[in-house]
Amino acid sequence: MRGLTLFLFDLRFQWRHGFYYVYIFVCICYWILLRFVPETYQEIAAIVLTFSDPAALGLIMAGGMVLLERDQGVHDPLFVAPVHLRDYLLAKAFSLSLLSLAAGWVIHMATGTIPDSPFAFSTGIVLTSTFMTLLSIGIAARQRTINGFILMAQVYAIPLVLPLFGFLQLWHTDLFMFLPTEGTLRLLVSPGDGLSAGSVLFSVCLLSLWNIAAYFWAYRSYTRHVLMRIGEGGAVHGEI
Repeated sequence: MRGLTLFLFDLRFQWRHGFYYVYIFVCICYWILLRFVPETYQEIAAIVLTFSDPAALGLIMAGGMVLLERDQGVHDPLFVAPVHLRDYLLAKAFSLSLLSLAAGWVIHMATGTIPDSPFAFSTGIVLTSTFMTLLSIGIAARQRTINGFILMAQVYAIPLVLPLFGFLQLWHTDLFMFLPTEGTLRLLVSPGDGLSAGSVLFSVCLLSLWNIAAYFWAYRSYTRHVLMRIGEGGAVHGEI
């Protein structure tokens, strides 16, 4: 029940701070952008946008939520109560993944098509969003300033966009097979374009393993850099 309560709290928090309004605006911009893309390339463009969407949502917004909560002093009363960090992390991951999933479908529907495998498509979005959210929380927990968080988020994001080069047939290396976003792109691509059941299984397992690693890293980071400082009352500032 605590997990559900935190999940609903996060949904209300996101609504109160305008996350949904921002994403409605972003989706409208994506729709307009896709209208100017030649029909031949619309599906590729939609996949690239859908790929970047859960990454940006999880990596930027999750960290922003953590910093905003710290700035508003939410953590002190929250963790003085009998709240498990596990429930806190999972609530953040799943609440943002719902928003990312909705946005991903809206973006793809702009092409006028439906993925051949809606399950694989949705799984790719959700697992990518949860991974990015947990990664972002781990980064934000270690930073004391907004500028520091933004800088480190970009550092972590650079390797994760590399599989896009392979997808766009610009550059490919077998090392991409170890990156979670390689699994994301495989799940977003239609099975009719050559995605086998083995590739789906590989992608789900790859993303799941990265999610597990990100969870434990976020858990450790949050414990050491947030929970152990409960009561200090330090606010987050925009200066470096």
